[in-house]
Amino acid sequence: WGTRKSGSAEIAGFLYDIFCRIGGDRDASMPEVRTNKMILINSSNVVGDNLWLWRADHEVPDNVGVTDSRNKAFNALEVNGDNVIMYGLFAEHTLHDLTVWNGENGKTFFYQCELPYDVTQQNFGDQGYAGYVIADHVKTHTLRGAGVYCYFRDYDVSAQCGFRAPEGEAGVSLQHIFTVFLNGKGS
Repeated sequence: WGTRKSGSAEIAGFLYDIFCRIGGDRDASMPEVRTNKMILINSSNVVGDNLWLWRADHEVPDNVGVTDSRNKAFNALEVNGDNVIMYGLFAEHTLHDLTVWNGENGKTFFYQCELPYDVTQQNFGDQGYAGYVIADHVKTHTLRGAGVYCYFRDYDVSAQCGFRAPEGEAGVSLQHIFTVFLNGKGS
């Protein structure tokens, strides 16, 4: 959405009630679908409400689990613009950092994230991928009410963290966040 740092506070952009699904709507014998990022926001002054960004974890018609990182989607959301606000953001199963925030003065109120089921220690855990990442150069960001959980179904994976943010940055505030290991292999 937009060009780098475009958009104005007087004419904000709005994204609402968006559902993205990568894969899952076809038999596993069909060609794989893929994307690098489900949503990329380059504009500033964007408000999002109720975004569910989902890399399918199962295929129809038999509800068979997606395996071996099929239906590649690397990030659910990447934000490069400033003053972007999200209300109700859901990111599930992408293969790298699920949400990546590079813009200043970002705000997210309620975030729910499930890490991918079908990754390995080598392609996920050892890479240090996380559910919600605020870039090291960011000086101001607010995250309130957020959970990242994992169920590593196929392989023994140890995720290093659910959230990653600049250390010691007074303007970066993460409140009421949690991580949960649901079940499966790894931690």
